[in-house]
Amino acid sequence: MSHPIILAVHITIALALTILVGVQCAELGRIREPGADTRALRTTLRWIPGLSLLTFITGGLVLADGAKGGPWVAAGVISTALIAAASGWTLRRLRNPADTRPALIAAVRWGVPAVTLAAAFLMALRPGNPFAAAGPVLGAAAIMIGAYVAAARRATAAATV
Repeated sequence: MSHPIILAVHITIALALTILVGVQCAELGRIREPGADTRALRTTLRWIPGLSLLTFITGGLVLADGAKGGPWVAAGVISTALIAAASGWTLRRLRNPADTRPALIAAVRWGVPAVTLAAAFLMALRPGNPFAAAGPVLGAAAIMIGAYVAAARRATAAATV
């Protein structure tokens, strides 16, 4: 069993990351409005990679301190890497306002929270079966792909009208 303080720090950082992902999603929904202020979104996007890294590091400390590992650990690592990469990509897109790519922004807006929820589910359930661990992650990927396809179709339909 891992030390309660290490586990508490890990859970607190993971919760902070989850809250920032929620703020990111809300702010991404607002940038469709013309002249939207993106300062809150930019600040959020700058914090997410650091919190993702801290979540990864403290998760490693929890495992090193004696917590039982399993396939769910890989899902946690993949999810934090995906969350950090998506926020970095979105921040890059915001630096070039002419290239917003609404389909990719929609994929980030809906896919990142889905990945966050899948990771939280896996951390709570801790399945020993790799297929059970992959299920929520694949579901989150399906949500991300669905959001991308729907936004791309909307953009194509709007361009042809």
